Amino acid sequence: MKTALSEQAWFNTPTMHPFWMGIISFLVALFGLFFLGWRLESVIWLLWFEVIFAVGASLIRAFFSLQGEGFFSKLLFRIFITGAGAALGIAFIMLTVTFTINGIDTSSRSASADMEGFFPQMVVLFLNYLAGLILHFFVNGHYKTANPIHELMATFVYLLILLTLIMPITMHLLPKYPEWKDAKWIGLTVVLVKFIVDAGFSRAGKTTAQISNPG
Repeated sequence: MKTALSEQAWFNTPTMHPFWMGIISFLVALFGLFFLGWRLESVIWLLWFEVIFAVGASLIRAFFSLQGEGFFSKLLFRIFITGAGAALGIAFIMLTVTFTINGIDTSSRSASADMEGFFPQMVVLFLNYLAGLILHFFVNGHYKTANPIHELMATFVYLLILLTLIMPITMHLLPKYPEWKDAKWIGLTVVLVKFIVDAGFSRAGKTTAQISNPG
């Protein structure tokens, strides 16, 4: 199994967001929208958790990025970088909430029906990020040569692009047309935007990672 994987280009190419992770995330959200009756609110909740998972994965990657040296070499540096990344990650999580809070229904309407099946979907996303971290960082040996700063910045650039594209919907359109919160096409639009960013970043991330880690 390991020999077969080692021969695959998709497995060996360093990237923090492989293409299959974006596809799984896309399918999870689509399943919620079309089979569980979700509205935009559940899509936003799922996005919040996915941002948390992405930040958490980037912190683990930063801490275990060895840059071709032993684990205890530059350990204090990695601890410092990981701590700084945690502070920046919290800021990005708060920014995500601020940019998308208009998509959350604050009326008296109960959202319990809209959250049907949310926890299993969230677990699938968590396992998605865990599998990506294990396969594309540890198992393929990328951690041995990875740069901790690059691992953090790749995630934060991804989140910045994603939030910049979603913000016009959640911060500008929804306040003008609050009834759109119940429209399935709005939730689908947010899901599609995220999928496009995932696909684009997966492709661009491969090139960036190869330039940063030529070995």
